[in-house]
Amino acid sequence: MNKPILSCNNISKTFGVSKAVTNLSFELYKGDILSILGPSGCGKTTLLRLIAGLENPTSGEIMLSNRTVYGQNINIPPNKRHLGMIFQDYALFSHLTVEDNISFGISHLNSDEKKKIISNCLEITKLSDQEKKFPHELSGGQQQRVALARTLATNPSLILMDEPFSNLDTQLRLELRNQVHAILRQTNTTTIFVTHDRDEAFVLSDKIGIMLNGQILQIDSPDKVYFWPNSKNVGLITGSCNFIKGIVQNPHAVTSIGNLPLRENNHSANNSKVDILIRPNDLTMQVTPNGDCVVIKKEFRGDETLFWVKIPSGEIIPCKHKKYTTLFEGLKVQLSADEHVKFNAFSI
Repeated sequence: MNKPILSCNNISKTFGVSKAVTNLSFELYKGDILSILGPSGCGKTTLLRLIAGLENPTSGEIMLSNRTVYGQNINIPPNKRHLGMIFQDYALFSHLTVEDNISFGISHLNSDEKKKIISNCLEITKLSDQEKKFPHELSGGQQQRVALARTLATNPSLILMDEPFSNLDTQLRLELRNQVHAILRQTNTTTIFVTHDRDEAFVLSDKIGIMLNGQILQIDSPDKVYFWPNSKNVGLITGSCNFIKGIVQNPHAVTSIGNLPLRENNHSANNSKVDILIRPNDLTMQVTPNGDCVVIKKEFRGDETLFWVKIPSGEIIPCKHKKYTTLFEGLKVQLSADEHVKFNAFSI
C-alpha cells in the first residue's frame, strides 16, 4: 500500500489570540498536485510555512515521507525536510547565472553528477539556451522556470508554491501555468500550490482544498468541489453563484421560478427550507411578455453576455447567454432549469 508523502494531523497555529490554522488534517501521495484555494488572510501561506518549517505549529503533527518532521519533542529544521519552496518573487541569486542558480542546492555533488542534473533540469524547463544568462536578462516567465529548475535539481519529496504566478501579466500567467503543470506531471512531483485564483486551481490540480478562516472546508477533485460543494461557503469560493429560497419536495425544491431538480446527494428533509445554489449557466432564459422575471442589468463580455435577473421573490440572480446579446434592461423573461442541471440545496 502506498504511503503518503505528506501527512498533516490536526495541526493548529495561533498568533496571540488569532487562529491562523485550526485542527487541519490531510494527506498527499506521490505525484499529487494540490491547490489550497481561499481568500486573502484565510491561512493559506501560514499552512505552507508550517509544512516548510518556517513556522512551528501550536499543536499537531506533520510527517514527510513517513518521517515525523514536527511533533512531540521533534522539530526538523527547514533545510533537512527535503522539500522545495518557490515564492512569489522567485528569490533567484542576481549575481549568479541560470546554470549557477540551478546548481546552488547540489553543490555537494561531484562535477559529473551536477552537470547531468543541471542539463536535465534545463531541458525539462526549456532553458537550455539560457544557461549563461543572469536573472535580470530573463523575462518573468523564464525567471519562474529557473526557480522551478533550481528546486527540481534537489529532487525534493514535495514542492510548495506560494502564489507563484501572481507577479505576471494575464497572458504570461496562462502560458506559464500550463508549462509548469506539464513539468510537474513529467517529473511526477508532489506539489502544493497556494492561490486565490479559481481558474488556476482548477487547471493545475488533482485536488483542491477550500480554505476559510484557518480551516479546510472541503478537499476533493476540482469537479467535485465545484459541482458538489459541501457548504455555501465552498460554493461561493469555487465560482460565481447566488442563492434563492426554496422548500424541499424531493426530488425537487419548490422556488419562485418553479421546481428545481435536486442532486441525488441532497440530504434535506421534505418540507425543509433551503437555499438553492444558482450558477450563471444553470438556468435558461426565455423572452416572453408573460414572464414574471425582469432583466435589471446587462454585462457584455465578448463571448457571452451576463444578465442580472430579478425573480418574483425579489432575489437577483445572474444568467449567462450567448444568443440574447441584444436584450435590454427592463425586459420580461421566464427562467427555468437547464435540462442537464441539478441543484445543490443547503439547509437554512
